[in-house]
Amino acid sequence: MKRILAIVFILALAGGYWFMQNRDRFFPKPVATEVAPQRWQVSTTRQEQVVAVQIPVNATRVAPLTDGNATGNATGNATLPRPPADDVVRHDFVEDLSAYLVARYLPGGTKKNPGGQGRFDLNVKSVNIRYGVDFNGLGVDPADTLGARKTIFDHVLREPVLDFLHAAYTPLFLDNLERALQSTTHTLPSGQMAAISEAQRKEMLTLLGARLKTVGKTVASIARTDSIRLLVKKYLDDVESVSQAHLAFWNMQGEEVSVSARNEASARIKTTIQTREISRQRLLQAIVSASNPQGMDASELIYLAQWVNRRGLEDPGKLIVVAKAGDLLVRTAEAVQERALEPQPEVEPALTDNDAQGQ
Repeated sequence: MKRILAIVFILALAGGYWFMQNRDRFFPKPVATEVAPQRWQVSTTRQEQVVAVQIPVNATRVAPLTDGNATGNATGNATLPRPPADDVVRHDFVEDLSAYLVARYLPGGTKKNPGGQGRFDLNVKSVNIRYGVDFNGLGVDPADTLGARKTIFDHVLREPVLDFLHAAYTPLFLDNLERALQSTTHTLPSGQMAAISEAQRKEMLTLLGARLKTVGKTVASIARTDSIRLLVKKYLDDVESVSQAHLAFWNMQGEEVSVSARNEASARIKTTIQTREISRQRLLQAIVSASNPQGMDASELIYLAQWVNRRGLEDPGKLIVVAKAGDLLVRTAEAVQERALEPQPEVEPALTDNDAQGQ
């Protein structure tokens, strides 16, 4: 029995010695690892490498950061990656549109606008021509004008795409407006160059917000109101009648026709013009009653009505989506107006397409 106890005692001593030599394998010492500035992680597990980044508290876009696209310091400042982009409506479209809108703003007391208040030298048709003919920032073939427009409308006039563009591009639009305002100068009557003041910045954003809201409401109203689109059709038919009356009159030139025939052709021109103007006024009255557009002249309203009508002729089912596009434009306008009430923020330099590809 004593021999057995002695053997057990010797084994216990040997086991204790082995455990003391290898205790770190079973109970490792706590290790504190810095996973971000002023943030430490305490762990008892073996760590080869810890990759974790604290999202800065002043970030305006939420996106994962990696070693290749983020820089930071203890104050929480960071360079954020480029937000998600659409293949057709690219980021440079937003950048170009923002710069274009800011360039159309003419502050008061400048060489181009000596008056006391700022104004916009802007209309819907000029914007549509810029992006419906030149296709700045749009991922289409500009050589094929009709094909490019079809590609754009087939892509954009879908509810999921509209929702994505509004959610992803509204912050981008606001930042690009701020960036364009900060880099814009105007010529004073004295010939000196002056940067945009804070008061002028607020004025520009307020005016832009009001204009975008009016356009959005008008588009939505026309798309949702069947009676307006019927009046558009009547107006376009009357416009065609005027053209045909002129053509018939000019075809008489050089021909031997009676005086009464010429007078009748001339009278027909006058009649068709009068009919067209009546149709035009009825259409304008219907648009004003439906949307109460402020600050838009008659030619712009007629132009918008025809634009919406063409979308319906291409696909009647798209009118619901066109109305939603108008609603989203109103929400974008409200975001612009809210930004006008805030102090001018600091915005980072715009990333180029090459920068985005390198991320």
